Amino acid sequence: MLPPAYVAEHLALGYASTVHAAQGGTVDTTHTVVTTRTGPAALYVGMSRGRDTNTAHVTTETGVDDPAQGTDAHTLHRDPVAVLARTLDTGDQADAANRSAVATATEAATDAGSVRTAAELLADAAQLAATERTATWLDQLTDTGAITPADRARIAAEDGAASLTRILRRAELAGHDPQQVLSEAVDGRSFDGLRNLSNGIYSRIRHDYADRLDPVGESFTDWAPRVDNPAWATYLATLAEAADTRAVELGQAAGDETAPWAVESFGPVPADPGERGAWERRVGTVAAARELAGHTDDVDALGPAPKAGQVEAYAAYRAAWRTLGRPEIDREELELSDGQLRVRVRAHDREAAWAPRYVGNELAGTRQAAATHEQTAALRSAEAADAADPAERGRLRAEAAQARALAETLTARAEELQAVDDARARWLAHTAGTRAAAERAKAELGARHVDDTEPEQQVTAEEWLAAHRAEQHAEDPYRIITEHDLDDRTDLHVDDDVPGDGQVDPERADDTAAQRVEVPERDVREVAAAEPAPVKEDVVRVPSAFETARAIEDANRALAEMQARESADAQVEEEHRAAELNRWHVDDQTAGADSQERDVEMDDTHSRYGPAVT
Repeated sequence: MLPPAYVAEHLALGYASTVHAAQGGTVDTTHTVVTTRTGPAALYVGMSRGRDTNTAHVTTETGVDDPAQGTDAHTLHRDPVAVLARTLDTGDQADAANRSAVATATEAATDAGSVRTAAELLADAAQLAATERTATWLDQLTDTGAITPADRARIAAEDGAASLTRILRRAELAGHDPQQVLSEAVDGRSFDGLRNLSNGIYSRIRHDYADRLDPVGESFTDWAPRVDNPAWATYLATLAEAADTRAVELGQAAGDETAPWAVESFGPVPADPGERGAWERRVGTVAAARELAGHTDDVDALGPAPKAGQVEAYAAYRAAWRTLGRPEIDREELELSDGQLRVRVRAHDREAAWAPRYVGNELAGTRQAAATHEQTAALRSAEAADAADPAERGRLRAEAAQARALAETLTARAEELQAVDDARARWLAHTAGTRAAAERAKAELGARHVDDTEPEQQVTAEEWLAAHRAEQHAEDPYRIITEHDLDDRTDLHVDDDVPGDGQVDPERADDTAAQRVEVPERDVREVAAAEPAPVKEDVVRVPSAFETARAIEDANRALAEMQARESADAQVEEEHRAAELNRWHVDDQTAGADSQERDVEMDDTHSRYGPAVT
């Protein structure tokens, strides 16, 4: 309880209300909470009701609610003025406010009969129905002991069923049994060390089915979730059938109107009724994906991929992609966001920083100079043999010796440059995948005109990593230590931020330090990025001894880095192979036990009733 005197002197009566309740009212001061979802009308009401002051409290951070949509790393930070400017930028909202009732009714009728409406209703219903069944499966796993009641309560508190639904739907659309996928992710696997159980199960499924989550099927009926609830099953089937019917209508309409994108992709409309039916079915598959995404371009048949998490829309997109006969290798960049494409370009830039120096021109110049001096030595030797004057003969022999010494020095330097060139060739092969991905990412960014429209990034990768490491360092003293954090190999220095650092073959853990791969404590990409950039790589010349030594040093550093990475990759591959062999062994033993049990049952049947008559 507050003293009456304090209340009378220091407190004032205030009211919190919605925008609709505040319309028409007048107060002394207002405080409006503005988010990215606030509309211009709501902002106007909130900022115009106060006589003295009107204050806006702007939300500048937008997080991710669902792990399927991203992680905390995808949190957006915006300037308050930018948020307000976006709120006031009405765009189509002004047109919608001034649109006539007839136009609005016509648009509503068109939308009601579109694939987009049926598919979005199907997606919403599928999410609700699948979330319900996910909760049921988690309860069943709790009953069988695969999940403890305490862990089940944690998942419920995290809204676990809703967050796991999307990844299980992706597995279902890819042809897997979602209940079995969930069971494999939790049965017999510990949750120790997981801060968020839902995210942990989600990550396990992504890891276990990394290359097996592409959707299959060609129709919305194929993509409807399989549920036990009869009411849900009927409703989902009705929506899927409506979307498929609309796809057929779109195919027929494209044939009647001779849509340019359809003719460009599938050829002219066939005259034969049977061939035209097949043509319309293929066009209808693509047209359904176009209408679902709101893509109306007459040249580009399909358009960009849907955003992450839209599993039904992505299934329609993939069906259209296959129908168009487009190669699988071309779709990867189209399905990446602008940020992911920039990360690929940045990854190659970091790899290029520690590349061995390009010495092709210097190698050619050194070999040419060595050959020239060898020719000079041979000529001076021949001239000295024919010279009659002893003094002239001595001078020619001295010049021949000098030329021969220079040729030998240059030949040795050419061998060193050849080693550097070989190291660069190995580096090119080692980073070929990263380089090719970066080139494709640059091409896609150029096609999207991203650099022409987006402002400079306000947060660099280095700043983000520094903040991330600081956060991890602050939380480490409070993190629960489990048996997985203990390692008695104290002689090995392991840094999680350095790929391959500290990776030593367990069978060779007792090797001497000279036999191990020497890897710098700092990331080689960071070290190389701080060094001066190479110069005069395009000039055919003979490099100095210092330049050659520096190039050899950089090449040896690159070779050590590649060897460390290959060693780490080999260790991971060996561990994966051992796990696969162990799983196969367990499966074989289980199959053998089942076979033996069936044989025992058959013997028991024979002992009771005699052999079966065939």
